[in-house]
Amino acid sequence: MTKDLDRMLQGNVDALRGMELLLKQKRDLEASGYQKNEMYLVPGMLVLQLDDGEVRWMVFNGEFKMEIWQDKN
Repeated sequence: MTKDLDRMLQGNVDALRGMELLLKQKRDLEASGYQKNEMYLVPGMLVLQLDDGEVRWMVFNGEFKMEIWQDKN
């Protein structure tokens, strides 16, 4: 897999606020029709698995960011 996009969504995010943002993103994805088995949440990261790659939302070093990874088969 290769990273196609890396975007900071919000800066100055502490751990608690970061988990709130990840949980909100998960709820938004579910409301948009994605299924729970298409995503997983681990401390500091939410991953949405797609047919051709995945989207990752992360809280790291005080930043809330999104990365898009694509399979290059």
